[in-house]
Amino acid sequence: MQPGLWGWYFFIYNNGQDLKGQPDIDFEKFEKPIIYNNDSKWINRVFLPNGTGPFPIVVIIPNCDKVDSHDLKIMEHALKRGYAAMVFDPHRGFKTNCKMVGEKHDKPVGWSRMIKDSYDLAAYLGNFSVINKNRIYSVGGSQGGMIGGFLSSPGIKSLVAPNSPIRFRASSSLYGCAIFPIGIDKDINRNLTYIFNDMDRPLLWLIGEADTECLPAADIGIIKDFQERKLPIEYHAYKDAYHCWDCMSKSNLNKTLYYYGKAVSVSYRYDEIVTNDSIKRSLDFFDKHK
Repeated sequence: MQPGLWGWYFFIYNNGQDLKGQPDIDFEKFEKPIIYNNDSKWINRVFLPNGTGPFPIVVIIPNCDKVDSHDLKIMEHALKRGYAAMVFDPHRGFKTNCKMVGEKHDKPVGWSRMIKDSYDLAAYLGNFSVINKNRIYSVGGSQGGMIGGFLSSPGIKSLVAPNSPIRFRASSSLYGCAIFPIGIDKDINRNLTYIFNDMDRPLLWLIGEADTECLPAADIGIIKDFQERKLPIEYHAYKDAYHCWDCMSKSNLNKTLYYYGKAVSVSYRYDEIVTNDSIKRSLDFFDKHK
């Protein structure tokens, strides 16, 4: 679970294209923060709640598929709670940023690029007087939640964004995978981990016990070990929740992954009760870590 192991992936694997494959985002082209009022254009846009700032802000990072209505739902809940909010699309308009099992060039936008973009976004948000730069949070499902794991590690920051002036205050992961085992990436003969033993920012890891895309038992074992080491991580496991529990548009989707060389059947099931509870738990976690 050491962040330094990702240096090989970021800078040597694929000849360093994980970071160099896309240029820095020009955030100055983004529209300035406004009060949210059922706006139809809500991706990559900062919205403010009613009231007087500076406001803490929740950055919603999507799963590996395209930005969807469940991301908007998190944003609207955050606004009602008094947070500014933004659905950030680190996929840069690509329809999907999911892995293609067995392919070496598997994502249009690599992990290190998404991490650096997130730090660059935090620096951009810190320029606005209506935003509390000391209370910038991230939340997301699957890939978006796993980015939160990276953001919790100072070691990862030193690899990808050493000069970034602002850290995320805390992060929450909905059905993110703390570990991907051998076989998910071609030519990589090691487990890939997404939470790290140097984390110094609070991290909430929400797990579905029926999730077969992740490894719930292994994730919980790692988290409990981290908790014994007094690292700032909490978790909650939903007994019958599947991967992508908030993805109404993907409910009942089935696919196959390969872990340790064996086929694994993965199913998605939408669960409204778990969805609402996971959003509430995330915002409660942010309220606790001011």
